[in-house]
Amino acid sequence: MTSSVYLRLAGPLQSWAGESVTGNIVNTGKLPTPSALRGLLAGALGYQRGQWPQWLENVEFTIRVDRPVQYTDDFQTINPISVEEESFLYRIALLHGKRVSSNRIKSLSFTPGRDRSKPSIVNRTYLADSEFIVRITAEGKTEEIDAALRSPQFSTYLGRKAFPAVFPFYLGVGDSDEIYKIPTVKRKQRREQRSTMQESGAEESATVIIYQFVDDIPVAPSKTRVPVVQDRNMWLEKTAELLKRRKTLI
Repeated sequence: MTSSVYLRLAGPLQSWAGESVTGNIVNTGKLPTPSALRGLLAGALGYQRGQWPQWLENVEFTIRVDRPVQYTDDFQTINPISVEEESFLYRIALLHGKRVSSNRIKSLSFTPGRDRSKPSIVNRTYLADSEFIVRITAEGKTEEIDAALRSPQFSTYLGRKAFPAVFPFYLGVGDSDEIYKIPTVKRKQRREQRSTMQESGAEESATVIIYQFVDDIPVAPSKTRVPVVQDRNMWLEKTAELLKRRKTLI
């Protein structure tokens, strides 16, 4: 059976390239995109933007949604470039041997409004408290990917540099079907539901949604039942039994 590397993408906020309604309204997608995950993996391997090898384009990503997606809004203002900032950027350009005009310097300051002399109002949406299990599969590259994600060359983050992943990020290596066996942490249930399950003696399980991609486009999601554990400590123990997890700094 094919081996895969597993990650957990969880944190207070995440942002994954959604459609921009206008330059001032930027939305996140509901899932990490394959292109974003490919960039995360390339950074962990130590490749610069746009310089990674061709085999990265053929990596397969599968995403399991363990916590329902919730959106949160963020209101921002972007001030126009000041005279002092313009002068500073101009001097930096000269130090790098570049000749740029004042208009070019001003264009480097991102203000999506039409009038660049006034502050711009920007609305963004993010994912709040979401949790995804990501399966990464690339034939013949498992060891290389595993080593990179255990000790990334560049910092990993959840779509924006301000959004780090919480522990644990790297989960380990296992068979491709482990994505259906990794437990999920129990969510709050109504008291009568808990008592009914305890009386019946049935093992707890929960429904999660799994997305696969064709040409970086998600196909129809599938639902599956996975085991439920009471807390994160128990989750760590059960996951460690399923996946081979080597020493990691993250």
